[in-house]
Amino acid sequence: MPFERNDFILIDYIATVKETGELIDATIADVAKKHKKYSEGKVYEPLLVILGEHRVVEGLEEELAKMNIGEEKTIEVPPEKAYGRRDPNKVKLMPLRNFTRRGIYPKVGEVVEINGVPATIRNITGGRVIVDFNHPLAGKTIVYQVKVLKKIEDPLEKVKYLLHRRLKNIPPDKFTVKIVEGSLRVEMPKEAYLIDNVQYVKQTVVKEIEKYVSIAPTVEFVEKHTIKLPEVQPVSEKKVEAKNTG
Repeated sequence: MPFERNDFILIDYIATVKETGELIDATIADVAKKHKKYSEGKVYEPLLVILGEHRVVEGLEEELAKMNIGEEKTIEVPPEKAYGRRDPNKVKLMPLRNFTRRGIYPKVGEVVEINGVPATIRNITGGRVIVDFNHPLAGKTIVYQVKVLKKIEDPLEKVKYLLHRRLKNIPPDKFTVKIVEGSLRVEMPKEAYLIDNVQYVKQTVVKEIEKYVSIAPTVEFVEKHTIKLPEVQPVSEKKVEAKNTG
């Protein structure tokens, strides 16, 4: 049966540009390698989608809501439900000196950040730079080959996947999540302790738990550290001989 808003599902997908067949993204490492788009350090695994969260493009999310567990489907998403249509007003002409005085020497095709907004360098000529503030995939029809692998029902498992989504290099089963005396207790694995943004991750996940899982009024994060205690030497028994005093 179709899914509902706020359902947690895991999917595998391959996304390509319809017009060129170029691979945009994939959850499967072998596919990325075949298309020479494999990235070292990237975690290739099923993607968590929370329906209604809008973390995937609109057209894909709409079709996922109609699918069933185990179903495979090819979905064509038009520009208006993917990354938008190209807007010619977002293509600007800027002096090259605007870049060089900031120590930036732009190259055609690279993406730079201008006033906090990413832009693609389209051309450089006569001391001027043509920059494009459209999304690189604007105007493209995106083809998704997608399979729904699983629906996550258990609230505690949902919490594990919310954590894993933010800490990609830590598998979901490395987190211990349980209800203790009416509180949701999350035990973090030791590899999470020194991650730079772990405190921000905790705050973000608490908000997501409140919104999507909400099974306890409080959330506790627990870190366990093992310390080595000094060895205690056993007291040896000594034979005490009684003196004969006559």
